[in-house]
Amino acid sequence: MWYAEAQKLRCQGLSYNKIADELGMSVKTVQSRFKRDELRGKLNIVYEDKKEYVPEDIDNYFEKMIELQEAQNKLDTKQVKASIRIDDNKPIAVAYWSDWHIGGKGTDYKAFQQDLESIRDTEGLYFIGGGDYKDNYISGTHIGGNFEQIIQPGMQDIIVQRQMEKVAEKCLALVRGCHDSWDKKQGDKDFLETLCEITNSVNLWHGGEITIKLGEQNYIWRVRHKYPGQSKINFENAMRRLIETQGPCDVAAEAHLHNEYSMHRHINGRYTILLRGGSYKVWDEHAQQMAGHKGKEGVPVVIMYADKHHIVNFNTLGDAIVHLKALRN
Repeated sequence: MWYAEAQKLRCQGLSYNKIADELGMSVKTVQSRFKRDELRGKLNIVYEDKKEYVPEDIDNYFEKMIELQEAQNKLDTKQVKASIRIDDNKPIAVAYWSDWHIGGKGTDYKAFQQDLESIRDTEGLYFIGGGDYKDNYISGTHIGGNFEQIIQPGMQDIIVQRQMEKVAEKCLALVRGCHDSWDKKQGDKDFLETLCEITNSVNLWHGGEITIKLGEQNYIWRVRHKYPGQSKINFENAMRRLIETQGPCDVAAEAHLHNEYSMHRHINGRYTILLRGGSYKVWDEHAQQMAGHKGKEGVPVVIMYADKHHIVNFNTLGDAIVHLKALRN
């Protein structure tokens, strides 16, 4: 190795500068290595094939690390801010569709199928996914959760992907939920990225800001699966924290609590819609044990106008569709 050669040159009386020139290394590296052995009293010992590295090798490795990071970033689809233009001069509707919990034993699959068909078949209706598309109780998650599934996580993936295929043209963006994150935490697998590839939609990671451009209007949505400040008494509390932290918006949307909620109120000088997606997972052991909670189905919807800045909220998908069809006809 280089140091063995340096020791030979040193025995020939060469200075540190000469040795560095001979080996094409920095004087500092050569000198510090000799000083180290001098302090250890090992100047008379020559390791002829000992593997070693020099500071330049660390610098080179660091540069390669930066190159790898840049290459990885090109393959990373996660983002926290997105602009989406919808080419339409009529009012449109966007549903906040969350907490499918495919695979769960207490999930209402017939209700889910009906809503999927309604979203798929209604002109001018789109959706943003709010997370927890599958139940996904894998090893290391909540104890006993795996017993509350009728199919296992691998099959859940297949079913969820198939449902996303059916409504791909209606999907604007997807947010990762708590149950979806278990894949990432335990296996470095981003299932959300797969779903975004299927739907050709924005991978909004754990949530972020979406600007929906319709006609001459820009509508700002701030969406999360869950945000700090959750309250089982005041459903709007976390959404108010979201607005206070991230800034004003037209719509602040959340999910997670399995209870549909929507309201229109004046906040920070502008009218804002606060909404929370419901869940098809109506029954589960954890909720019953905690306080006898029952999940509430519901897909809140916001109608946005193209010719004026105007938003209208609906608590139910059916009511929104009736109103939307009347406006677009």
